[in-house]
Amino acid sequence: MATISAQPKISQEDEDLFTIQLDRTSSPIVILQVTDMHLGSTEEGKWKRDMETFRRIKKLVDTYDVDMIAVTGDLFTGEKPFGALLVAHAVQFFDHLERPWLYVFGNHDPQGGFGRAAIAEVMAESKWAILGKHSVDNEWKEKYDYLVNINFKNEPKPAWQIFGFDSGSEKGYKSIKDDQLDWYKERSSQSFKKYKESTRAISIFHIPLIQYQYLQDDKTYSYQGIADEKVYYEEDDGRVYDTFLEVGNIEATFCGHDHYNNYWGKYKGGIILGYGFISGVSTKYAWPPGGKLITLPIDGGEIKIENVSPKMD
Repeated sequence: MATISAQPKISQEDEDLFTIQLDRTSSPIVILQVTDMHLGSTEEGKWKRDMETFRRIKKLVDTYDVDMIAVTGDLFTGEKPFGALLVAHAVQFFDHLERPWLYVFGNHDPQGGFGRAAIAEVMAESKWAILGKHSVDNEWKEKYDYLVNINFKNEPKPAWQIFGFDSGSEKGYKSIKDDQLDWYKERSSQSFKKYKESTRAISIFHIPLIQYQYLQDDKTYSYQGIADEKVYYEEDDGRVYDTFLEVGNIEATFCGHDHYNNYWGKYKGGIILGYGFISGVSTKYAWPPGGKLITLPIDGGEIKIENVSPKMD
């Protein structure tokens, strides 16, 4: 993936390391999180709903003029009879929005005979998509996790960092695993050594952490938004959150997966746990689909979060 000529500029330093350089010297960074679009169902008439999904997301991007988009998994259904064509169509849509879009795998994305490597091959042709990977010393050989530095114009140090994780799909791997946490700790250590200090960071992935359930249950903590179902944290055992606390750079996490939750709140240690706001019209949902606005401050202030649904004509 080469550096693009339009602003902002995306450059790739390594297979798992990217930089987004914004063409300005300050002001908050605004991200639109979209999740669980479930594009490509073979059920009769669903294609019309997918077209409406695209229209709604474009309306949000135009309305809020976001800097970038974070797609937190289940972009596609498990049904992919035309895998490459479907992925290429999604790439074309997001590329036409002309801003960086970060993608992490959901549990349904690699299903249907068109897996991670095939999806990544199509996305590698994109001018705006960000999807990285790194090698691991086990049977998987590689995991689709990556780090994105967000820099302002002429600033060598990132204002923020985003860690993207593949939270898995196969039985026995439906959570962020130790080999991925080792990678995260190493990348964080390298960043600290390079910049002589920790960089503020958020993390995006698909399957929620078990602490999302703790936040929902523990009345000593509060959250905003809707919690209409239990947390399907699959195989997460709490180690991911504990590792984030140990390293100390992650201030918020944003996931998808559970269609009837859109809440966010701080949990033990001060990390914000945030659900996406369901984005797919083809997806089962409890409210009109939309997205989540995430505003990253540059003055040391708090992250701002808002659920948004477009006002359609």
